[in-house]
Amino acid sequence: MFFSKKDEKIPTQQTEAMRIFQGNGFTINQPSDWQDKTIYTLVGPVSDGIQHNIIVMIDENVPFDSVSQYADTQIIALESELKGCAILKREDIQLSNGYPAYKILLRWFPTDDFRVYQEQIYVLVGKTVYKITTTFTKITRKTLGPEIDRIVMSFQPSELPHA
Repeated sequence: MFFSKKDEKIPTQQTEAMRIFQGNGFTINQPSDWQDKTIYTLVGPVSDGIQHNIIVMIDENVPFDSVSQYADTQIIALESELKGCAILKREDIQLSNGYPAYKILLRWFPTDDFRVYQEQIYVLVGKTVYKITTTFTKITRKTLGPEIDRIVMSFQPSELPHA
């Protein structure tokens, strides 16, 4: 255990500019110069050897004017980082609410003898990109895929740009 010397004061730095950060079931004081880099993970069933999930990441202040430009940079990173990565499909899509998005489908090998498929959907709102990622096997794309697609396609950004 760690104990400080008796009567020793531990210095703390107070930042006047604080805001409340609200998480899932908690709040915390957040200094205004700190950034929220939360990654949201919805966990589904384990099937065919993988834990299925939906991951939502938020990338703010992106320097792109189109979602396809952002996707191009992500594809370059994926191809260099993921073993045996192959982009199988890329296309403009619309979410269930009609909002435009961009989808890629890729295949890669997390281990030498295990192949997975991943879909990434990118939604650009102003200068913020929401990246929604799902992972499947060839079998679970058919069994769990339709349910996961319905969940992902229901994505609704909190703030849409004004027309």
